[in-house]
Amino acid sequence: MSSSSAVPPEGPDEILLARAARGERDALDRVLRGEQQRIYAICVRMTGNEADARDAAQEAMLAICRGLPGFDRRSAFRTWVYRVTTNACLDELR
Repeated sequence: MSSSSAVPPEGPDEILLARAARGERDALDRVLRGEQQRIYAICVRMTGNEADARDAAQEAMLAICRGLPGFDRRSAFRTWVYRVTTNACLDELR
């Protein structure tokens, strides 16, 4: 495995996701850092302002951390992240 901490544009690989799901902090950090900008961009579009977007992005990343062990891979990882993120935005807007 490469020592690079970058996550490829198509998303994290299965080995990295499995490590993150087992609670390996370095793997979880790489997964979250690789998705952070995408999550924030979705939140800005959905909430319409930076303060709510920051709150929603934080909640989305926490939900991803909690939910990753149960992610069943029936969908692509980024599809799941998108859904978790939109749910966090909807909760923020309520």
